Amino acid sequence: MRRLALLLALALAACGGDAPEPRDPAGRQDVAAPDAPTPVADTTPAVETGPVDTLAGEWRVAGIDGEPLDESYGIALSATDQRIWWEPQCAGLVRLYRIEGERITLEPPPPPEAQKGLPRPPPALCTIGVPPAVDRVMQALDAVDTAVRTPQNGIELSGGGRSVTLFSQ
Repeated sequence: MRRLALLLALALAACGGDAPEPRDPAGRQDVAAPDAPTPVADTTPAVETGPVDTLAGEWRVAGIDGEPLDESYGIALSATDQRIWWEPQCAGLVRLYRIEGERITLEPPPPPEAQKGLPRPPPALCTIGVPPAVDRVMQALDAVDTAVRTPQNGIELSGGGRSVTLFSQ
């Protein structure tokens, strides 16, 4: 049987026809034919996972409590090296944070009257409807105690059975 297949292949090649695709001993198509180009190795650098140094930047909330954010709107957070907030800041959805290794501590800023000796103008007031998912994000942020970089180059803040997944904007 093998001789017949070989003779058929040689006859087709001699007549100018296409020879059948090379096969391995099990009859599967041989993906490494002798004239096939050598596959190129994936040179994409691996993303480092591990601790996060800072949240400074602009962030898109991609997930809350392990579920993708599935809303008709996006949620963006802004951060410096000490604060993270949802705009507009007059809505009061601001947290101070501190990162040490993989540990993160978030807390609301102290009220102006607690900041003794510092003259402050009255806070700006705004009347804005806060979307329910933003409230869920802030509640989750209040529970988290760990900050790590994900393999997808995001940041996962987690703890207390809650989590928020962020991606840089």
